[in-house]
Amino acid sequence: MGSFTHLFPLSVYRDRVMLDASYQQSLVEHVMRMEAETAARATSHSAWLGDTRGFEFLFQLEAFQPLFQQIGKLVREYTASLGFDTNLIDFYFQRAWATVTRKGEHISDHSHEQSNISVAYYLKKPSQSGAINFMTESHPNEFSRGILSPSKAALGFIRQPSMLTWNAVSIDAAEGEILIFPSKTLHSTTPSESDDVRISLSADITTLLKDSRGHETMMPHFSQWRRFEL
Repeated sequence: MGSFTHLFPLSVYRDRVMLDASYQQSLVEHVMRMEAETAARATSHSAWLGDTRGFEFLFQLEAFQPLFQQIGKLVREYTASLGFDTNLIDFYFQRAWATVTRKGEHISDHSHEQSNISVAYYLKKPSQSGAINFMTESHPNEFSRGILSPSKAALGFIRQPSMLTWNAVSIDAAEGEILIFPSKTLHSTTPSESDDVRISLSADITTLLKDSRGHETMMPHFSQWRRFEL
């Protein structure tokens, strides 16, 4: 019998950032104050998103500095673990915000096309408060468009669902866990079933070549850019 050679994996980096209990609680309270200032949701089932409420640069706030120092180290570990030479790259936090999710709320499918690497950190994660879904719109094993959809699975077309045929995979991260992945990756969250709030912190990172000589691809360092006036 033949066998498979598996190609082209998406690798989501997982680690933990365990904070001192008092520091963790101070960040939770900080986020809850932000939400209280702009509590209205876009829809009745939408989580509160700090990046659309004027709180999209958490890494600039003194209270969050210890956390983002640790996140920065892990982002470098992520790229190094993939096999890249991080000494050739400058990493920049470009946006970072909190998400507050209450019972029945979720985040729809989206990606972060303006950045290169994205981070999700679970500052407060009660049981049954929802998972994160990672999706692909073009699964390498989808030999006919649409055959890996939930409707096909419901019809029994996929006899043995597995990683070979799933176009969406859920990760139910734990409190203190961090996920790091390419920003272009389509993702969403499942509705929370908890009576307690879930608080996650997201960050978008841009990567620049320190020296772009000889490189045709990847962003050259902004120190070489020139702003022009209209």
